[in-house]
Amino acid sequence: MTNRTIVVVLAGAFVGMTALLVIAGIVLHPIALALALPFGAVSYFLWYHASGRLDDQARRSAERAGPTERERARQRARAEANRERAYRAAGTDGGRSARGRRAGARGPGGAGGGDPSDRAPAADRMSEREAYETLGLDRTADGETVRRRYRERAKRLHPDGEDGDEEDFKQLNEAYEVLKE
Repeated sequence: MTNRTIVVVLAGAFVGMTALLVIAGIVLHPIALALALPFGAVSYFLWYHASGRLDDQARRSAERAGPTERERARQRARAEANRERAYRAAGTDGGRSARGRRAGARGPGGAGGGDPSDRAPAADRMSEREAYETLGLDRTADGETVRRRYRERAKRLHPDGEDGDEEDFKQLNEAYEVLKE
């Protein structure tokens, strides 16, 4: 028996009890009518649930309510990560450090040379420095360490997992692609 069948059977039983109490209230004593009211209410709600209208109503209410607090927090975290990424791509960290201001004023490939991985990446590519930061490794890490760290983080961030985040997972994959070349 499915859950719906059980609910329909229960609704039928409560409808029968309601009918008996209404008849008993008319024939025997009016107090039975007062007892029929809760049975009638339960019958109605069970039938409403069995017909599927209760689920539809709950979905409509949830859609009107908008995103949950957890979804809003996740959206804020993504927006912050995108801002940080844009700052790094521009060669600065928003004026938060002197090094970033110097790199921003000089521009990528400007006078002063410097480490090529500190320069702004192509518009669609993550720099090596950002890739190492994303994986939480220093630049001296060997290929096996990079691979091991990638697998650990991929298990944790995979969108199908409990704490998974699709944007972070995409960023992790991009970082691994940059470093494995």
